[in-house]
Amino acid sequence: MKARNRLRAPRISVDKDRCELFGTCMWEAPRLFTLEKDGRLRYRRQLAETDYAEAAAAARSCPMQAIVLRGMTDE
Repeated sequence: MKARNRLRAPRISVDKDRCELFGTCMWEAPRLFTLEKDGRLRYRRQLAETDYAEAAAAARSCPMQAIVLRGMTDE
């Protein structure tokens, strides 16, 4: 039962083949996305429901449409 709940938890995924590291996600959701000095994008995969608005703004602002949000509806 715990595994099923974990799979339905809100989460972020980033298509690293599409991501060009523009950093717009970081500006929209700085608590969720960080562009590291080594050029890598770091992000929190699991979201609290209170983080969803910021995550949705980051996904909308991504010029490469590399951010996908899952788990907020009954999938």
